[in-house]
Amino acid sequence: MGVIDVIRNALSDFGKREKTYWSWDDACRAAKSDYSDALLTDFRIARAKGILGEEEGIFIPSPVISEAMEGEAAHFVDFGGAVGEMCSVIQKRFPSWSFTVVETTAMARAAASIRPSVSFVDKLPDEITVLHTSGTLQYLKDAEGVWHSALQRTTRYACLVRNAFASRIQYRVQRSRLFDNGGGPIPSGFNDMEIRYPQRTLSEEKMVRIAEKNGFELVRRINQNSGVVSSVKGMYGADLLFKRIR
Repeated sequence: MGVIDVIRNALSDFGKREKTYWSWDDACRAAKSDYSDALLTDFRIARAKGILGEEEGIFIPSPVISEAMEGEAAHFVDFGGAVGEMCSVIQKRFPSWSFTVVETTAMARAAASIRPSVSFVDKLPDEITVLHTSGTLQYLKDAEGVWHSALQRTTRYACLVRNAFASRIQYRVQRSRLFDNGGGPIPSGFNDMEIRYPQRTLSEEKMVRIAEKNGFELVRRINQNSGVVSSVKGMYGADLLFKRIR
């Protein structure tokens, strides 16, 4: 390969690079919307209505869930659980447990009538037996603070799955198609379009350290790149299961 080819390839790679921002606020300004956007909420609600009772096979829990649900039935909390699709799958396997989804105010209000067997709230409950959060913390400015606060309320296990980990914190604008959100048949009345929201990477080392400071031990780790944007250099995924030891 000649010098010209090397330069041409380098320029091509540079042009395809994922744009990053200096801060979360910069990424928010560039995105001009976020994950609580009304259109996305309306679409997720409409799509969820089309798969009621048929969530299994579309929404597949992480393998760490079975271990977390050991012991006497208690309170399962899904932070960022959308319309409760994952909760409904797990609920069928563990019907004696109570289930709560923590979501945006708009999502919680709209989803409550769809799945009455699941409680929907917009704030973390005071007491959590098993905490589950999937593909959510990377869309929050203070992911570490939320993780710390949630762990303080959790008495048994914490499941941190579908994460966007990286060795250093990066802020970017994630772009996806509206119809890529949720699962099941596409509801009528919506036009597919690009949606944008700010996203940040998480430090796996820091999340583990926060858990340890709150009395948890990492007991299981599974490499899992579902939900990770492959074009972002250095980003990787893993499902982590923490157990309270003190």
